[in-house]
Amino acid sequence: MPVIGIDVGTTGTKAIAVSEDGTVLAKGYSGYALLGEGRQIEQDADEWIRASVFAVKECVKAMRGAPVEAISLSTQGGSTVAVDDRFRPLGMSWTWMDGRAQEEARQLGNAPGEEYFYKTTGWKLSPAFDAAKIPRMKKEGQTGRKYLTTLEYMNYFLTGRDAVDPTNAAMRQLFSIRDNDWDDTILQAAGIKRNELPEILPTGALLGGLRKEAAEKMGLFEGTPVYNGGHDQYCASIGAGATSAGDMLLSTGTTWVVMGIAQKPLFTDTYIAPGIHPIRGLYGSIASLAYSGASLQWYKNQFLNEDWEEINRGVEQRIAQENDVFFYPYLAGANYPVWQPAAKGTFTGFDLSSDKFDFARAIMEGVAFGLKRALADFEKNGCPVRSLKIMGGAAKSEIWKHIIAAVASVPIEQMRETDTCALGAAMIAAVGAGIYPDYAKAAQAMVHTDRVEPACAKEAAYYEGKYSRYMEMWSCIERFYQ
Repeated sequence: MPVIGIDVGTTGTKAIAVSEDGTVLAKGYSGYALLGEGRQIEQDADEWIRASVFAVKECVKAMRGAPVEAISLSTQGGSTVAVDDRFRPLGMSWTWMDGRAQEEARQLGNAPGEEYFYKTTGWKLSPAFDAAKIPRMKKEGQTGRKYLTTLEYMNYFLTGRDAVDPTNAAMRQLFSIRDNDWDDTILQAAGIKRNELPEILPTGALLGGLRKEAAEKMGLFEGTPVYNGGHDQYCASIGAGATSAGDMLLSTGTTWVVMGIAQKPLFTDTYIAPGIHPIRGLYGSIASLAYSGASLQWYKNQFLNEDWEEINRGVEQRIAQENDVFFYPYLAGANYPVWQPAAKGTFTGFDLSSDKFDFARAIMEGVAFGLKRALADFEKNGCPVRSLKIMGGAAKSEIWKHIIAAVASVPIEQMRETDTCALGAAMIAAVGAGIYPDYAKAAQAMVHTDRVEPACAKEAAYYEGKYSRYMEMWSCIERFYQ
């Protein structure tokens, strides 16, 4: 029987039904809105349920009502809703992009301190996460029985059990990745009680059977086993077959996310975020290249009438021409690994001969250079990069993949199944149900990849030189923002 993985993301929910051999039998999708502006970015938590019901029903319809073996979830992390005694929302969910809790974050930065937060939770102290956000929610009148993020809210809808897993708990900045438990020092500093938080269960733990209400809405059988899911990037790593130390994942969405798999937590002075991986004995280490992928979308929306196929073709026609047009993809400030929030997006090195596709090429190269800098940081901090598993928007562009391969100088694999978060959730369900003994065996059967051809020596040498000039130029630009 098939399993279903549900990916409850930032702007929509995908469901995927997968057979035991990894064949995708059906898919469903429904989107929803982000509400607000500036530092206030909210979402209706019940939209997560509505979209999940719709997406799963689409799968069930395509499978003509065939029974489902098990279900699990991949979810966005850090989006929080206050609920009452009946687990109904007291207001909107504050998403992981909401930055209202600036003052609360400053106070926590003084005590217990930014370093304590990073070394305890694995995440750099942020006003967008719960240690700062929940106190601010309380100040604004949202005093709930509990404070749930997307995974727990969905788990409760499915099973009546509001459990979180370690990958999502860490992003709340209330959880110790060393103790695998809520951290009392942080809870006391933030004024949060343990009974205001969900129980913590391992990723893949059996939560129970699907409740009657959820089953009827989704078109599934009551009692279908539901297994605890994980944070979307960790699910993506499973769905991409990154199951061994040394594997490296690149997710090329709005923000490009790099995840390295290691046998110990990776704490660095650049604030790579380590966390407990769903695979026992392994840790994931996450670095986000903020809004890198959004740079090309911004440029297309503002300045180009061409579609993506034409843009890719235009860049491909110019790729053999050597030039020194550079782009620094800091349209919302520079986060990892340079942490210069005042930095701005910058084009430099163009002249009267430069055209719109030269700028598009510079964006693709500039984001790839940012990736190369990130991979070098992982290497420097003891996480060697053997290969790169790529997914997301850039994976659909042959020329952008070609540039990445030439710049990064590592073997690249492309996932055939683009919905890796949902696939990872389906694999969690498959392992939980006993279809496979572990994630490595599940990956052998369910994950399929294609190799991206490496760059030739001449291209690799050209980009090595251009990257050096890129970094020299950044040294000049960086001084301007210091």
